[in-house]
Amino acid sequence: MPDNRNRLQRMFEIGGRYANFGSCLVSMHVRGVRCHTSTLIEVQSPITAFCGLNGTGKSTLLQLAAVAYRGRAGEPSGRYHIASFILAGTLDPEPYAATASIEYGYWQEDRTPRKLTISRSASRKRWAGYRRQPERPVYFAGMGLYLPRIETRDFVVRNATKLQVLGSNALAADARQWVEQILTSHYDAMNRNTIKHPKENRFVVTASRGGQTYSEANMGCGEGRIQHFVQQIENLPEQSLIILEEPETSLHQSAQFELGKYLIDACIRRKHQIFLTTHSESLLAALPSTSRVYLDRSSGSIRLIYGLSSAQAASLMANAGTKALHILVEDEVARAVLREIIRKVDAQFLRTVDIAIGGDRDGIQRTMQALREAQLPLAAVRDGDTGPNPQQSLFSLPGTRPPEREIFDCPLVVAHLRNHYGVSTDDFMTTVDRDDHHSWFGRLAISVSTDEISIINECARTYVASLTENERDTLVQQLKAAIPR
Repeated sequence: MPDNRNRLQRMFEIGGRYANFGSCLVSMHVRGVRCHTSTLIEVQSPITAFCGLNGTGKSTLLQLAAVAYRGRAGEPSGRYHIASFILAGTLDPEPYAATASIEYGYWQEDRTPRKLTISRSASRKRWAGYRRQPERPVYFAGMGLYLPRIETRDFVVRNATKLQVLGSNALAADARQWVEQILTSHYDAMNRNTIKHPKENRFVVTASRGGQTYSEANMGCGEGRIQHFVQQIENLPEQSLIILEEPETSLHQSAQFELGKYLIDACIRRKHQIFLTTHSESLLAALPSTSRVYLDRSSGSIRLIYGLSSAQAASLMANAGTKALHILVEDEVARAVLREIIRKVDAQFLRTVDIAIGGDRDGIQRTMQALREAQLPLAAVRDGDTGPNPQQSLFSLPGTRPPEREIFDCPLVVAHLRNHYGVSTDDFMTTVDRDDHHSWFGRLAISVSTDEISIINECARTYVASLTENERDTLVQQLKAAIPR
């Protein structure tokens, strides 16, 4: 699996990008459309998977990506306009700004992007720029594209005994193997049938298994959806743009993971480009990290976070209710210091981790063993005097001593205590047991008339501000690398 992900990314490198994927979409800058006041997407992989909480504009980005091209002459493919997806009317008076625009970047043979802007004129009240779109087949599979035929009651169901089969084509062996792998079921045959009644032609999938042949009308939702999607994708022209809205719908977790592997394989074989939305950690885990784009709205506007692990993305989509990584530290001071280091480097990452006190060095070892048996994603950050062991996901706080000693010797902390509390750290240290650094903050809290946790957090924040950017970044990157991919 790692080889296929890496192979896909190598195909997208600048030297071979145009030869492999043609005039693919490499950027979109959306201004003033629904919740996107100014959202810039920089495409880093042939597969771009948007994930995030509901209401962050994932579907909008898919729809606008579908508008980037017009179909090739003589090929049956979708032709979409912004009005195909975004409704303006009595109940939706302003789904976009008066001067909204979408700037697309297309990769060219000379290894530079060509720009095209589709914009809305406040005076003319219509969208302009479609005439300059490049040609490319576009397949848009929204949530309503495939529904079980028995529920839609279309003409296939209503006229089941009167259908005329005009032709039948067997699914290619490698594609059939992928359907079997995704659904963990063996099939004797899979066919794409052209049917007619009385003047309408449609494609309907049939499958044979265990001596029985049946159509989509008698398939469960997950089975029918995958059969339909794979058949459609396999029959698209090479270098198509494929848009998938939550393709994991109705699939169990292992099927979601295998679906991600199939999409990678389809891009490698057929040179497709895929945009999709998903809430599935399993599907995200199958894709390259460069494919994962998390849409964050915590700051009030939409911010894109690239390259999250699937566990981090799942934690954020659970509103940090689940954690991508559990980190053990020795005591409350170490926890405060680590929390501030992570906050300084990547506040979103802080939301996806849990920092717990595991006790001294031996206590951390025992706790890690117990939690590893529970198969939790785990790391530990020990005091600087212990030293790291990255192979065991054991890391160290900056410095070479326990954090209490590092903090009380920090010039910024010394100045802060003097200026805010009138405390001389030199005088204070004459009143404590210098060998028992664990008692220092309790004594300091009494002397400045506050609680111990508050003064720990205050001093930790000041101390972390004194660390070099490299010291902070190195530790955070080590923790991120410890998250299972």
